[in-house]
Amino acid sequence: MSRLFAFLLVLGFVGNASAQGLMDRKRPDLIPLDGQVRRIGFYLAPGLTYALPRSKDSEEEVFRNGDTSYVATYDPNGRIGVYLEAGLSWYTRDPVIVDYLDLGIAYKNLRGHELLAGRYAIADSAMDLSGEGAFAERLLTLHFNANKFIPTWRYQFVQLSLGANVDYRLGSDYAHTGDPLLNRHVFPPDLWGQLHFKVGYGFKLTGKLFVIPAIETPVFSVVPQDEGRFGKLQWFSSDYRPLILSVRFLWLRPRKGFDCPPPIKHKGQMKTYKQDGYHP
Repeated sequence: MSRLFAFLLVLGFVGNASAQGLMDRKRPDLIPLDGQVRRIGFYLAPGLTYALPRSKDSEEEVFRNGDTSYVATYDPNGRIGVYLEAGLSWYTRDPVIVDYLDLGIAYKNLRGHELLAGRYAIADSAMDLSGEGAFAERLLTLHFNANKFIPTWRYQFVQLSLGANVDYRLGSDYAHTGDPLLNRHVFPPDLWGQLHFKVGYGFKLTGKLFVIPAIETPVFSVVPQDEGRFGKLQWFSSDYRPLILSVRFLWLRPRKGFDCPPPIKHKGQMKTYKQDGYHP
C-alpha cells in the first residue's frame, strides 16, 4: 500500500511537469488570470468515508512468557461513514506550481468492525477465545490543501492535492467483547494530526462552477507517532487506513463589472465595452 501512494505522488509530479505546455494553453478555460474573478472563492464537498483494513489476515503471537502464550487472528472490516466539508479557496496569480489553496472545516465519521479468534495456552492446557468490537468516531476536522490542475481535455482536468488535517474527537462509540488487555486494544487520541494526499478528476460545468470528485487518504501521522504505518490508525487490535471519497463543488466569484469582456486598450487609453455603450 505504501508503495502505491509513493507511486501516485511521483506520477503526479512527473505528469505535472510533462503537461506544463498543455496546461498553459488550456488555463483560460479553467481559472481566468486577467482579473475577471475574485481571488477568494468558496466550496462545499459532501462525501463518504471508509476505514480500509488490511487485505489479508494471519495468525500472530500476541505474547509469550515461559510456558504461557497467546496467539490470535484479527479480522478487521471497514464500514461506511458520512462526511461534509466546506471552506474558502484562494487562487494564485502565477499558478506555475499551485493553482489554488484551500482552508476548510469538516465533519467526519469513521467506522469499523473487528472479529478475533484466539488461543490462550499454559503448558499443556489451552483455551479458545473469541470476541468482536465495533467503533464509530465523530470528528471535527480542520484542513489545509495546496491544489494543482493538470488539464486533460477542454474543461476537464486532474487535480492533485497535498495537505494537512487536524482532527478533534467530538464523540465516539466503542462496543467490544473479549479481554482488552489481553488483546492490547489501542485507540487514536482525542486530537490527531496528519499529512494527506488527494487525487481527483474535475469538470468545469459553467463559468463559475467546478465539480471535482476526489479520493483522499493520510500518508503520514504527526500525532500519534506514525511508526511506519504511513497514515494508518489503530482501533482495537487492527490498523485501518481512513479514506474519504468526496465531490467538491467549487465556485468562482466574478468581480463586479466583469460580467462583460475584460477592458481593452484603444489608442493608448484603457476603456471598457460598457463605456463604449456596448453591453453583452
